[in-house]
Amino acid sequence: MKKSKEQPELDLFFSTSDRAPLQDEASVAEPLPESVSTETDAAAPVIPAQPGPQEMRQAALGFLAARRPAGVAGYVPARFRKYQVAAAAFWTRDVGRVKQVVKTAIVEIYDHRDRCFAECADRQALLEAIHELRGERERLEARIREREPHLADSDDLFSEFRTWHYERSTDGEYRKLRRRLEKLQHALHRGSRLERIRRAGVADELYLAVPAGTLEADETALGWGLLHVFPDGTITVIREPDPQPCEAAARNHLALNIAAAASRSVLFAAGVGVTATGELRFYRPPRRRQKRTLQPQP
Repeated sequence: MKKSKEQPELDLFFSTSDRAPLQDEASVAEPLPESVSTETDAAAPVIPAQPGPQEMRQAALGFLAARRPAGVAGYVPARFRKYQVAAAAFWTRDVGRVKQVVKTAIVEIYDHRDRCFAECADRQALLEAIHELRGERERLEARIREREPHLADSDDLFSEFRTWHYERSTDGEYRKLRRRLEKLQHALHRGSRLERIRRAGVADELYLAVPAGTLEADETALGWGLLHVFPDGTITVIREPDPQPCEAAARNHLALNIAAAASRSVLFAAGVGVTATGELRFYRPPRRRQKRTLQPQP
């Protein structure tokens, strides 16, 4: 078999459990059972039912990186280290001779449905109340698309993928329904980690990434967007986030946390360590793996 000509790629999540067990010559020489077909296994790899932690982290970082930020990093404290998020990014623009942070975004990942809600006794009743309003919301949003076409983004070329700003509608019936949904969502997520991250006020956009099918759009915490992550790494935007009020100082705070998190990753990749006392140490850089093809993000 010919060796792959692809260049090796750094894997920051390498662990000793990833190493394949060594085999002696005798075990290699033994013939395989007739029932095993190596050609079939190579042609049809097993795809997991849902993405694992590493695939979720890669998807979160890739989702932000595809939007061309000035900086992006993983494991970033939102405001305090207690509320560390999976990925964060910031965007800048030139103001005179300096750059100004104009937007920040956060992606948090949850792999289980129960983690998406606050601990409350009436969770099931709240979810059922939200589900009962789905049909009415869809009916009113269809009416808004017909009566208020100006609420659609003009940048979208295809109407079926167009983003609609229903929150700007003047439809009284829809606004009343929206307020009712927001009260239910607030009660469902009151005191949750997602609400505390939102109230930190350091990001203009908040996204929650979950395995596809784990959570519905109307079950998402107030203000958060929803991303569905598939086993192959692709992402579908289920719900766009509501713009959050964010001051310039708060954006700068998150941007500095992103820079600090990125510097830790760079030093780790280079095999450079600094102890708490300031002592410099050098390590063997993490093992490199062969590249694997990732699905392009839309």
